[in-house]
Amino acid sequence: MRKGLFVLLTAVLAVAIAMPAMADLIPTNVKISGFYRSKAWLSNFHDGGGGPSLRVAEEEQSNSFVEQRARIKFAFGSENVQAVWQFESDMLWGDTSGALGRNQGGAAGADSIQLETKNVYVWFKVPDTSVNVSVGLQGIGDSYAGLLFSGGAFDAAGIVVKGKLEPVTYRVAWAKMYGDIPNDTHQSNDTDLYIAEAKFAPTKTAQVGANFYFLKDGSGKLAANGTTDSGPKLDPFNGGGPIANAKLNLFIPGVTLNLKTGPASISAFAFYQFGTLESTVGAPDVDVRAYGVDVRGDLKAGPGNVFIEGIYLSGGDDPNAKYEAPITMGDFQAAGVATGPGGMSGFSRTRMWILLPTWDLINVSQCLIGCSGGEYGDSLGNGGRGIWHVAAGYTQKVTEKTKIEANVGYLSATKLYAVGDEFRDKDFGTEVNAGLHYNIMKGLDAGLFGAYVFLGDFVKDDATTTFVDPWSTYARLNYSF
Repeated sequence: MRKGLFVLLTAVLAVAIAMPAMADLIPTNVKISGFYRSKAWLSNFHDGGGGPSLRVAEEEQSNSFVEQRARIKFAFGSENVQAVWQFESDMLWGDTSGALGRNQGGAAGADSIQLETKNVYVWFKVPDTSVNVSVGLQGIGDSYAGLLFSGGAFDAAGIVVKGKLEPVTYRVAWAKMYGDIPNDTHQSNDTDLYIAEAKFAPTKTAQVGANFYFLKDGSGKLAANGTTDSGPKLDPFNGGGPIANAKLNLFIPGVTLNLKTGPASISAFAFYQFGTLESTVGAPDVDVRAYGVDVRGDLKAGPGNVFIEGIYLSGGDDPNAKYEAPITMGDFQAAGVATGPGGMSGFSRTRMWILLPTWDLINVSQCLIGCSGGEYGDSLGNGGRGIWHVAAGYTQKVTEKTKIEANVGYLSATKLYAVGDEFRDKDFGTEVNAGLHYNIMKGLDAGLFGAYVFLGDFVKDDATTTFVDPWSTYARLNYSF
């Protein structure tokens, strides 16, 4: 008994002596943030799945389901260095239980294994400079509202360096999208993204930016063992199959403008893409020549706020001869190819819920174009046709806790195929939507939302099917912490 007591006292004394030294090893700060969100849907379009969902008859489908997402971010460290780990859990109520796989576990019994890694990286400041660096798996966004690659959805392993040289801020980055490890260890078969940006602020109310992105995709080249790489591949050219025996070097210069004048804020961007899909087996090459332009105005209007925005993405009539629509990370979502969850790009700031990717995405990613479950694809390149879109919206605070919004948007193809589109028009349709936001308490919000799309002849003139107009309503609960 005495011997056991002596061992216990010795252990306690050793811990007490070591505590001051151990304190230096414990992070000085741990921050936890994230959200829980659930949405109860009633719709003839959104059906809880992840693919196209237009219907030919109203009575064919009236979906009612509930989805939820929880996302939690841990940041360990101090003001000068942090390790960040972010993960999420997604499910539809009643989907399945006791299973292995993402986006499930909502059925009775639960116990599914589905925790998803979102980000894992280290962030630190370079001593005695304005430079900070993040290294690891992280969200990386473009300067074009997520049109090419969205910071909330495009997660990639890489290195991002940010700094400031007054009045200029800058960012340089490299991301390893895919590595051809199964077949070949040569870097020439990999897919990499390079970023260089600089923002110049001549005054407090104006900022001009210059950006240059370079996408190097060699995943379709022959591997060293003489076989075509079996990994993910880019294919905006042939409607969703892997590119074999070809490589793509894509150059993307562009500019941005942000200007505040009186009650209005004006933002704009423009970019150009050029490159060549180069065959490595003697087949014809395909030149890429495309551009995009966007202008947006936000202004105070009486008791509320108004936005007006227009975006134009170029297109062509024969994508096999020359590809004239912008290539986005959505083009890496190819049918039958393991390219990941999709949705790595998306244009959602015009607050459409059916025409384009919703700003309020959880698990169910369904839209006419530009999301992972897009009726006409994951990319706004529209298979080479391009798109143009105009929208306007109004928000107003009704009470201290209540806000309303209303939005309207129109979507059209820029071009139609010379062969194959003779039966259709460019008009995708017009969406109207509205929402009510209510703050229950700090961090906790509820809302009611509804949207309806008057389909245009691009959709309604399908050669084999006549679709009914899609609509969606949902109730939303969101807690941010």
